[in-house]
Amino acid sequence: MKLHSFQQYSHDLERGVHDTWITARVKSALAMAEPSFGLQIHVKTHGGTVALSGRVNTHKQCERAVALARSVQGVVEVDARDLLTHVFTPGSTQQPPNAEEAPESRPPSSTRIDDK
Repeated sequence: MKLHSFQQYSHDLERGVHDTWITARVKSALAMAEPSFGLQIHVKTHGGTVALSGRVNTHKQCERAVALARSVQGVVEVDARDLLTHVFTPGSTQQPPNAEEAPESRPPSSTRIDDK
């Protein structure tokens, strides 16, 4: 019984060390590719699955971060659900990165039909 618990502990420890190594490699790859990624993107690894979170400015940056994470040896899967895009600073004009993502243009409704 003690041997089994020691083997389980050893396996869990090995997996934890491996996940930590993957996290460090992904963070390094992100920072080397684009220095701002090192500060904007947080990385967590569990069982070879890398979870990216944080904020980037464009979808291209998000796609690039995912591609960089996938390129690291040992990464089984990349979860980027918590990686937010289109972060705008206060006072800036909110413009989408390309015309395909442009919001609909609707005229303001100043009067209702019932008011006449």
